[in-house]
Amino acid sequence: MRSLLLLLALIALFGLVSSQKAFHSRRLGTEGQIVGRILSEYDPSSRPPVRDHADNSAILVITNIFINRLIWQNNYAEVDLYLRQQWQDSRLKYDVDTREGIDEIRLPQNRKIWEPDTYFTSGKELAGNDKGSKHIVVEPSGYVRSSERKLLELPYTYGTMFPFTNSRQFTIKLGSYQYDIDDIVYLWANSPPLVNPIEVSQDLLRGDLTFEEASAGDCVGNYTVGVYSCIDAHVYFSASTLSGLMSWFLPSLFLLIGSWLHFWIHGSWSVPRTISSAVPFFILAAYYIFMHEDSYTQAQGAWLGFCLVLTFFSFVEYFLVICCGGRRSIRYKTLSGQEEHPMGAAKETVEVAYDQGCSSFRNNNGIDVISRVAFPIVTVIFLVIYFIFIV
Repeated sequence: MRSLLLLLALIALFGLVSSQKAFHSRRLGTEGQIVGRILSEYDPSSRPPVRDHADNSAILVITNIFINRLIWQNNYAEVDLYLRQQWQDSRLKYDVDTREGIDEIRLPQNRKIWEPDTYFTSGKELAGNDKGSKHIVVEPSGYVRSSERKLLELPYTYGTMFPFTNSRQFTIKLGSYQYDIDDIVYLWANSPPLVNPIEVSQDLLRGDLTFEEASAGDCVGNYTVGVYSCIDAHVYFSASTLSGLMSWFLPSLFLLIGSWLHFWIHGSWSVPRTISSAVPFFILAAYYIFMHEDSYTQAQGAWLGFCLVLTFFSFVEYFLVICCGGRRSIRYKTLSGQEEHPMGAAKETVEVAYDQGCSSFRNNNGIDVISRVAFPIVTVIFLVIYFIFIV
């Protein structure tokens, strides 16, 4: 009995799979017939006709962009995105039996229809897109939805909240290359929360530098550039405050403070004074020499430049202390005759004196005393000016 039930279940399953395959094959055949019918007299080089009862003759192209991946370079970003466009083409209308279950047809890669000649004016389009990256779907009403993968090289700028917020911004600007505003008008798709002008993948919502927001609108100054329709979007990415501080601000501040430690070390202790004064300066100097100028912003460069200058003056102060610092003089007294000591007469230290010279302030190193006060005050003043006027 169990074997009979198992056999009947297998027969039913085989019949279901066969019916689904037959339906799928019949659907593909129907879609192929529809495509052949609507494109039999179609001219892909001519623009779609004006919509019925339209106030103007322009074709409305609704656009949104999905950013899939980003690679940050020194002064530009490689943006892997999908350009999605929608427009009406009444020449592609078709009738279909509701029993067929066909709500839309996907256009084969080898069949061409009219498409907006959209190009990106804010960056350079890179070659090497994957084959089959364009998908075009046509609804029975003649409404066309297109999705095409693009790889762009876009310049970016840093935000004004540096260094506490490491933000970056780039602009995506697009328009028509051939058709003027009387033929094509671009609009951003904006039906939140389902459809937004700019959408990003989940990978860009986590990590060190994450997507923050996007501001979409018309091109700056006017709706058009010349007589051509143009739309743009400003896309913002940011990192956490702690990440921005830990990346360069705190290390450079610690190096600067470390270059002051030798102010509290006596001038006769040359080894620790040399390490404190020389190491921070040479580290910052090496950073400036080997790092590309586009690797840091104007505000970051101003701070690092200040650190480099101040550590250099700390290094100079180290040599001034050596030149003007204390000189030790020792007086000796012979204890006995030379015959008792073949290697020379034994001597006893009678007096040790320190000549502080130009650095003597109450038996302390005067230059170091001044530096202990002057360097921190100069740094605090610069930080106030830096965060008010530069950042």
